[in-house]
Amino acid sequence: MQRARGVHTSTPMRLALLMNLAPRKLGSFEGWLTALAAEAERRGHELDVYGRLPVHPEVAQALARSGAGFAPLEELGAAPLAAARRLGNYDIIRLDFLQPRSRHALIAYAAWPARVLFSAHSDSPRGARPRLRGVLSRAADRATFARVDSLAAVSEHVREQFRARFGLDRPRTRVLYNGVDASRFRPATGARPPSAELTFVSVAHLVTHKGIDVLLRAFARVPAPVRLRVVGDGPELAALDALARSLRISPRVEFLGLRDDVPELLRSADAYVHPTFVEGFGNAVAEAMSSGVAVIASRVGGIPEVVEAGVSGLLVPPGDEDALAAAMTRVAADPELRARLGEHARRRVLARFTVEASVAGHLDWCEERAALSPRGRRQTAAPRIAAVVSRR
Repeated sequence: MQRARGVHTSTPMRLALLMNLAPRKLGSFEGWLTALAAEAERRGHELDVYGRLPVHPEVAQALARSGAGFAPLEELGAAPLAAARRLGNYDIIRLDFLQPRSRHALIAYAAWPARVLFSAHSDSPRGARPRLRGVLSRAADRATFARVDSLAAVSEHVREQFRARFGLDRPRTRVLYNGVDASRFRPATGARPPSAELTFVSVAHLVTHKGIDVLLRAFARVPAPVRLRVVGDGPELAALDALARSLRISPRVEFLGLRDDVPELLRSADAYVHPTFVEGFGNAVAEAMSSGVAVIASRVGGIPEVVEAGVSGLLVPPGDEDALAAAMTRVAADPELRARLGEHARRRVLARFTVEASVAGHLDWCEERAALSPRGRRQTAAPRIAAVVSRR
C-alpha cells in the first residue's frame, strides 16, 4: 500500500489500532478516527486499524484517503499465533474499547517487541465478588498490565478507576480527553421561529444503564407543550416505546433510531438531556455543548469534568426523576438560561475538547512511547480497507 509522507519531525512509526467497535455511523468517535488517520499521515506515520464491521462508507473513504489500512478484528482472533507475529512488526499497538484480558488484548501482549498502549474509555466499576474469586481476580488484574507500556484514560474518573483496579503507578497513566469536531457540531445560525415547539433531544445507545426510562418518566412531568426526540438504537427500544405509551406521552416522544444527521438534530433542539447512570466521558454531551445547546446531564463518571455545573450545563443525580423533571421544567421555562448555558458550553468545548487537540495528544503519546525503543523499519503486509462496508 502506498502511503504519503508528511512533514512532522518525529521518527516515522508503524501504529496498529485494535478496537472492539464498528465505525458504522458518523459520530464523534468516527470523526476522531478519521482525523487521527489524517494527522498520522501528515506526520509520516503508518496507521492500520483492526475493527468491527460494518464500516460506514464515508469513514472507509476517509481512511483510504489517508493511506490507513482497515481489516476486521476477527481476522486476528482466527489465527492468534500468526496475528501475534504480524502485530510484532508494529512499533506501537493501541487497544481501544477492548477488555484488558480479552482474546485480542492477549494477542497484542504476545506481539513482542511492539509497545502496547491501552486506552481506557469506560466507567464500569466491578460489583462484589466471593472472597476467593475476588482475590484471584485482583491478582490477575495486577498481572494483566505487566505488558502494557502506558495507559491513557478519557477522564480523571476513568484514570483513577483503572489505577485502583490494576495497581498502576500514576506516571504510567495520563488523561487524554475525547474530542468533538466543532466545525460539524456547531450552533444554529439565527434565532428559532417564535412558534417553534420547544424540543428536548437525547442521543444514546438504548441500553438499561443509559437511563432513558428515567428520562421518559421525568419528561411526563414536564408541562406541555414540549417534545422529546430520542436518537439511537438498542435492545431496550421496544420496552421504552411501551413505557412511553403507558405514560401517555407517545404523541410527544419520537424514537428516531440511528441517524447520520445528529448535528442538524442538535441544532434544531432547545436543550439536550443525558440521564445515564454510567459514563466515562460523554461524547454525546460534548457534541451537544459544541452545538451551543443547553445541557442537562447526570452528575456521574467523567461528565462533571466536561460540564461545569450551573455554568455550561445543569447536573442532576443519576436516576433522580424528581431532579431531572425539575431541571427540564426550569430549562423549558427560561429561554435566557438556555441561551446562557449553550453559549458557555460552546466556549468550553472550543477551549478543551476539540478533535484537533485530542488527536494531537494521542499521537504525541504514541510518538513519545515509540521513541523509547526506536527500531528499524520492518515490512509486513498492511490490511486494506475492508471490501464490505455498510451504513448499518
